[in-house]
Amino acid sequence: MNACRPVLARALRAGFLAVLALACAAPVFAGAAAPAPGALVVSFGTDPAVDPGVVVSGAALDRVTWNDDAPAFPGDLPGSLTADYTSDLPAGWLGWSLPEPVTEADPFVAAAVFVIDPEGFVADPYGYFEISWGLWNAETCGLERSGSPENAAGDTFQLAEFDWFPNVSPWFGGPWLSPSLFGVADPENPLFEAYGAFANMTFGSVEAALPLGEPLLAVMEHRPGDGVMVVQVFSLGEGDVPIPVPGAVTVVPLGWLSRPEYTLDTIGITLWHDGWQWGETPALAGHVTFHLLTFHRGVPALRDLPGLPALPARPRGE
Repeated sequence: MNACRPVLARALRAGFLAVLALACAAPVFAGAAAPAPGALVVSFGTDPAVDPGVVVSGAALDRVTWNDDAPAFPGDLPGSLTADYTSDLPAGWLGWSLPEPVTEADPFVAAAVFVIDPEGFVADPYGYFEISWGLWNAETCGLERSGSPENAAGDTFQLAEFDWFPNVSPWFGGPWLSPSLFGVADPENPLFEAYGAFANMTFGSVEAALPLGEPLLAVMEHRPGDGVMVVQVFSLGEGDVPIPVPGAVTVVPLGWLSRPEYTLDTIGITLWHDGWQWGETPALAGHVTFHLLTFHRGVPALRDLPGLPALPARPRGE
């Protein structure tokens, strides 16, 4: 039986994740699988520092630790990767090239299995910083994700990202599941000079607490035919059945982009730097251990997902 099948077999019971089964058409090797055409499975069976297939930018390798460990839960595989999301560290990203790039016109599914380590996990209520992973264009996605008081412009062009902000603020509530999507640079947008990548981005936010210390399955479904990217998080219940985390589902409206163009060629882990930190306390200090990343071109027809909110109206009357 395919080595990666147990984890995804549990996901099948969630119904709309059936397409992920197609990502297990071949055995895992060297930390990643070469499954069915258009699919990729990364199981972290190899140290990324010595994996020639890994694409790296910035200080990413300084912020990850490969674990040559035994499976941590039923259906897991040997090997994992622990990432340091402490927000005052230098930025970086590392990923694996997709079999073929996808664009704004292509439906696809990406998913990650990870555990948020509760030990030493601190989210400053007066800060705002994310745990993140996603897909991006390795040539255009820079390392300035947050901007700063001196320069608010971002440079993470062409990035589709899972973002969870664990901070609970007395001003804006939280925690927030707030995935985002950045398109190509849009110099014609009047906000471009001041905000860079933020001038052509979209997101969907919902207050959602994610459990610490247990395996989570996060799924991003890019559905251009429906005009949305759907993001949902599951925990594993009795018998390892995926159970939706209460409230942890949202939609990213693709129509909010001022220039809806993007090409994504890499999947992996994004580790940003907080340019808005005030004082010496980082907005976030904590570690996340990844056990699986998977990508598959194509998604099933849109279904009614539990708790799926209505698509919000476009801003500014657009």
